[in-house]
Amino acid sequence: MSDSIDADAPALNPDLDRIALADAYHRIGRVRIPDILTKLSAQHVYRALEQETPWGLTCNNGKEEHEFASVSAEDHQQMAIAAWERAHTRFQYFYHNWHLLEGGRMRPAPDQYLGRLIKFMVSSRFLDFIGEVTGDSSINWLTATATLFKPLDFLTLHDDEHANSDRVVAFVLSMTPEWRPDWGGALQFYDSKDHIEEGYLPTFNALNLFRIPKLHSVSQVSAFGGMRYSISGWFEARKPAGEPG
Repeated sequence: MSDSIDADAPALNPDLDRIALADAYHRIGRVRIPDILTKLSAQHVYRALEQETPWGLTCNNGKEEHEFASVSAEDHQQMAIAAWERAHTRFQYFYHNWHLLEGGRMRPAPDQYLGRLIKFMVSSRFLDFIGEVTGDSSINWLTATATLFKPLDFLTLHDDEHANSDRVVAFVLSMTPEWRPDWGGALQFYDSKDHIEEGYLPTFNALNLFRIPKLHSVSQVSAFGGMRYSISGWFEARKPAGEPG
């Protein structure tokens, strides 16, 4: 008796042009891969982000990082105003998230769809694909966080370089079904003079890859914008001990 096939399992789109993707990444150090997952996989990921993710608020004050499982509407407003004031002169972020995989710790249960997605993303099949596109054979792990930018959320200019880190390539798996350019929330890349080189608007089922370090930001979602869903993080050159759990 043959093994049954799990039609719902996370899977790569089999029609991806790996040679063209690798060429694009080699030329400019970044690439956007539309339709990265099969249609059914992407629908499951979006449903999990929209309906099953316990979003918390994250922001910083200088080098201090803060995360809150929940805040009142009044506290949220006061914290947002303080973050906007700090953002005027220094690095600042203010958005919603849920950590999926950090080191060897995976937060979603293995049978939850985001847990299944993470298991897939650390599999040799997926990591080999990323290595093939980026030309970096050192990649063998990742850090991943589910992110939600609501209206007025933002992430200012930074380059993702981190001391004592094995980050090699940054990624954003964009999972937003509907978006308008007027809504902001663009992943923007900058040159050495802080001019915008290119910007990727939120979209559905696209993987953005870019070499670290690279100056980039997420522009503030407009007050009349929508919900910007994604999974973001870094592909890394060192695997922690043990399996995610």
